[in-house]
Amino acid sequence: MNFTGKVAIVTGGAKGIGKAYTKALLNIGMKVCVCDILEEQAKRFFESLPTEQRNNIIFQKCDVTSFAEFKNAFDKVISTFGRIDVLVNNAGIISEKNFQKMIEVNVNGVVHGTQLAFEHMSIERGGHGGYIINTASEAGLEPTYVAPVYCATKHAIVGLTKSLGHEYHFKKTGIKVNAVCPGLVETDMCRTLPERTVDEEEAKKIIALMTTIKPEEVAKALLQLLQDDKNGAVIRIDSKGLRYV
Repeated sequence: MNFTGKVAIVTGGAKGIGKAYTKALLNIGMKVCVCDILEEQAKRFFESLPTEQRNNIIFQKCDVTSFAEFKNAFDKVISTFGRIDVLVNNAGIISEKNFQKMIEVNVNGVVHGTQLAFEHMSIERGGHGGYIINTASEAGLEPTYVAPVYCATKHAIVGLTKSLGHEYHFKKTGIKVNAVCPGLVETDMCRTLPERTVDEEEAKKIIALMTTIKPEEVAKALLQLLQDDKNGAVIRIDSKGLRYV
């Protein structure tokens, strides 16, 4: 499948998994809008890119919990690149203590992005169809007792993905909805993970037994979903490799 010249929005794209996604999409010839609250980190990331890719990337400051800010990002992409083909709902946090904020980012943020993508990309509304890819987690597939609310938010994303990835929605919109469920990934979030759970010491013990993967491996799972042209699919990626659930 050829994605050259197609346009993607990646939320939380300034660092970690989102940054790896962005690089992978640029490498297959796509144009990307990075939506993030981290302006400085995005700037440094953009400066590190090869010159020829810098024309294919823009930044929009965006807190995904604000529908208005998210809408501005979509408007900017349309006015800059003329179309949107892929939305990657990747922004996410873990904080069991501040669970309201976590639900807002991890669930409401994804719903906001999805609603906007359906508005702008649906063939019913003059769009070209396309893809929504959500970053869930292996915590969305099984219990995570040290981070129960985080686990609930990721289960929500898996449920949303499978429900919207039904033929009923695809026939109307031409949009395919899939999810990536990574295991433990080497990111800033992973490094500070224990203190964001319900029991720091218990979380440290669990993490010590796990093998982390690099953000680039998660980006391979994203490309795999696009390449395989799936709908309603959930792909796992961890130290055991990559497989569909």
